[in-house]
This record gives sequence, C-alpha cells and structure tokens, in this order.
Amino acid sequence: MKIKRILAFLAGILVAVSAVWLTNQPEQVSASVFQKTTVPKKFRGTWYRYWGNGKVKPFKITCTETNLDGCADGRGGVYKYTKWAFNAQSGSSHLLIKTKGNRMWICTPHGQTLAAYVTNNRKTLYVFVTTWPNTYSKSKSAARRDYKADSSMSRRDKLSKLVWGD
Repeated sequence: MKIKRILAFLAGILVAVSAVWLTNQPEQVSASVFQKTTVPKKFRGTWYRYWGNGKVKPFKITCTETNLDGCADGRGGVYKYTKWAFNAQSGSSHLLIKTKGNRMWICTPHGQTLAAYVTNNRKTLYVFVTTWPNTYSKSKSAARRDYKADSSMSRRDKLSKLVWGD
C-alpha cells in the first residue's frame, strides 16, 4: 500500500513538472509559414540611381536578394508575403515579397513596406519608400536624365497612383 502511494505521488510530480515544462516552451514559428520564393526576372539586374553631383550609384536585385536604397537587403532570403508570414516576421531577417503584374510589394524585416513598379520596356523601376519615388534605370545616362524629370510634384502624384495601384 505504501509503495502504491509513493508511485502515485511520483507520477503526480512527473505530470506536474512536464505540464510546467510544456507551457514554458518558447513559441516557435512553423517552417511552413515562410514559403521561399524568387524575385521575378523582370525586376532582377543592376539598376542605377542618380545621387546628385554627377554620382550614379548601382543597386543589384538578384533572384534571392534585393539591394535598393531605403530597403533592407534580403540576405535572410526572399519569401512569399502572406498574412501569417508577416505576423511571424518579427525578429527574423526575412524579406517578404508579393508580385502582381508589373508591381512588387516588399516588406522589410523591420516592418517597412514599399512598392516597386517596373515599366513595360523593363528600363525604368519606380520604388516608393515613403512619399517620394526613387527612380532607377538600367543605364547610367538614363538615371541622370530621369532625375531631372522626377522633380515635379504633379509627376510624383501620378507615379504614386501608378506604383501603389490606387
């Protein structure tokens, strides 16, 4: 009889300890929440942006990395944008993208969302990081030329509607 009591007591302690251990486990995100994807071909390549004073800076977009001004690079990988992935993204280095036609929405690891639009001839890329468009071109001379054309406020409003799809 005494042995049964001791065994029941030890079993109760074991159940209590395992219940406490299970409830104190950190939440882990399922690997299926993040679905690997690649940047579409029309957005890839070396893009040039004019910085003033005659300086043109190159930016690269590959199938697994995005390196644009104002956008954290995707060295942690490029993943498909879903609601679950966006909610599980905190603390990760994942870059989430969603594409539709000539538009691509990019969600950076720190929560900033930006939109990119590539023209039909694939020679100009407009990226809205905040309220002003960053214009990237496939050639250095076009980057210098486009910089002068993008300084008007009415053009900014038209580009905003084009890029964000409003």
